Amino acid sequence: MPASLVVLLALGHCAAFADRSLPAVAAPLLKANLGLSDAQLGLIDGPAFVVLYAVGMLASWPLASSRHRVRLLAACIALWVLGMLFFALGRSFDMLIAARALVGLAQSAFVPLALGLIVERSAPMWRARSIAVFTAASVVGRSIASLAGGATLALLERWAPAAGLAHWRLLFLVMAAPNLLLIVLLLRCAERPPASPYPMACVRQLLDWFRRRPRLISLYLGAAVSSVLIVQTIGAWAPSVLHREQGLAPAAAALAFGVALLVASPLGHLSAGTLVDLRSKRVPPMMVMAGGLLLAVPLLRMLPGATSSVMACSLLALTSLLGGMAAVAALAGLPPMLPMALRDAGVRMFLVFITVLGVGLGPFVAGVVSDGIGTGARGLSTALYLVCVAAAILGAGSALLASAGWHRATLENAG
Repeated sequence: MPASLVVLLALGHCAAFADRSLPAVAAPLLKANLGLSDAQLGLIDGPAFVVLYAVGMLASWPLASSRHRVRLLAACIALWVLGMLFFALGRSFDMLIAARALVGLAQSAFVPLALGLIVERSAPMWRARSIAVFTAASVVGRSIASLAGGATLALLERWAPAAGLAHWRLLFLVMAAPNLLLIVLLLRCAERPPASPYPMACVRQLLDWFRRRPRLISLYLGAAVSSVLIVQTIGAWAPSVLHREQGLAPAAAALAFGVALLVASPLGHLSAGTLVDLRSKRVPPMMVMAGGLLLAVPLLRMLPGATSSVMACSLLALTSLLGGMAAVAALAGLPPMLPMALRDAGVRMFLVFITVLGVGLGPFVAGVVSDGIGTGARGLSTALYLVCVAAAILGAGSALLASAGWHRATLENAG
């Protein structure tokens, strides 16, 4: 696989997460400008995005056998740019929900197509690290959303205080522009046919494989969902925590978290990929998952008592690092469990499941809990603590219980 295409796919993944993370950056302004509650903000960030994401990921599965996968990736980017434009021009809560759903639909096809190319073309001994590079681009994208979003808002406050459009609307328009260059670069890439066809019979075979291992699949998915839920919940609400509880301006809160995340999250992803690739054969990836989740618990416990913005930002970034390690280990540990012919379909269904529950529920549930606690000084960080600690404990236990079944499944495939 050409290194230039690997980089381009990673950049596309980076852009996807930067664009999907913008509502978290703009949350304080959306709340003030449109009078939205925390539950509504959580609905925009989570369920609105995944409402068509799951459907699109499953419906786009036949595209994995297309001879024009790179052009399809360019079309996906164009579609989510359109969704960003609709969001920027939305005048009601319903319009924002619809625009987010369009972004989710476009990205539902992009991620599995790009990841499928990487899994298909990577050498087995480098697969986990290749996946880690791709997934690390997602957290860089989330950091860029905070950094570029915060910087854009700061510039708008200084140079365009009386702009005709609200600053959060201009933010979405500005952040949509770089995607046009990605579209052009992808259209210039040469196409290559898939290594093997993906017949629809794979779906039935995959379901049969699931039915033979219900306990393993349930535990493994539980651990993976918990990991993603923590990362997404922290990413969705961190700027708001820094704004409400530590007194930072919305732009400064986004910038501070973006800088911390830019250092912490890629380190977590790349560390997880390296640990999974270099581990002893007796040590399953679930040990990396469980370790990351359990280490996050004491950090979350300290969050409501953070005495400064630096402390709060550091705790949030480190929690995201550890959750990201667990999520990458879960993704890297999945292909060895699956027969070669079922890997594309298996990874696709895995991504659907963890996105619907992890991305869809995490930010929303935290928003509902925050509204229930009230608008006290530490209500939002307490909600994050309660939701994420519950997920970490459940996920770590599930990962440890899944270890033996993972070993048996991988040995069966090797044999």
